[in-house]
Amino acid sequence: MMDFLPIILLSSLYGTYLDLYFVGRGLYSFPARPLPEIFTIHIAFPLIGLPLLTVFFLIVCRKLKSWKIAMFIIALSMLMAVFEKQAEGLGVFVHHHSWKHLYSFIGYGIYFTMILSFNQFIMYIKK
Repeated sequence: MMDFLPIILLSSLYGTYLDLYFVGRGLYSFPARPLPEIFTIHIAFPLIGLPLLTVFFLIVCRKLKSWKIAMFIIALSMLMAVFEKQAEGLGVFVHHHSWKHLYSFIGYGIYFTMILSFNQFIMYIKK
C-alpha cells in the first residue's frame, strides 16, 4: 500500500483542484454535499472515492500489457462518464446545460493516463 501513497496523494489533489475549478466556472455543482457552508465540492469523492479508484486502476494495470492498458483506460473512462450521468439522476451531481459527457470521458482518459505515467515514473526512480 505504501507504493501507492504518492499516487494516492496526487490523485486526491488533482481531483480536488479539478472539482474546485469546474465548480468555480459553473460547469457543474454538488447540490447534496457534506459541510456545504465550508466546501463548494463534494469532498468524499476526491478524498475517498478517487484514491480507491486509483489504487484499483493501478493494480489492474500492473497485470496488463500496454495495448490492454489503453483499452482499460478507454473502458474505465466510458464507465466513469456513465456513472456521472447516473449521479445526475440521483441528484448528487448537476452539470451545466452546455456540458457534454464526452468531456468527462476525455477528462478521465487524461486523468488515468497521467496517473499511470506518474506511477511508472516513480517505479523507474525506485530502481
